[in-house]
Amino acid sequence: MPRPSYITLELMIDKVSEFIEWLFGKKRKSESDKINELNLILKSQLNLSIFDFSESSFETLKIKLEKADSILLENIISALFKISTSKNKKQTFQKLKCDIKLNERIMELILYTENRYNKLSLESFNIKNSLKQMLKLVV
Repeated sequence: MPRPSYITLELMIDKVSEFIEWLFGKKRKSESDKINELNLILKSQLNLSIFDFSESSFETLKIKLEKADSILLENIISALFKISTSKNKKQTFQKLKCDIKLNERIMELILYTENRYNKLSLESFNIKNSLKQMLKLVV
């Protein structure tokens, strides 16, 4: 076989490999799927829904959050912040985004997590700094 045929064969194998990886590879979850998954975890572990974070008082939430570990709290913070900054038009997102105090609630959750565990993940720390700037502009 001449040399160019090997290159062509190699390119074809690469393309077939990419196709097989795409076909059988792990699918990325949408934002809505991630929120729904988190909501199911909240319901099963803490008897809460994602909407309770905008509808309930923080004192009520703190009682239920006592059972949560730091990873779950970090996931809640991340999800709520993504909802707050998302342009997604789905009803779940819009219902939470219409709460004008959502960013303040996220900040309360961050401070609660930080005080309870004396640490924050880098993502939550970045969210905290972003919220400080956002809340400063609103006030």
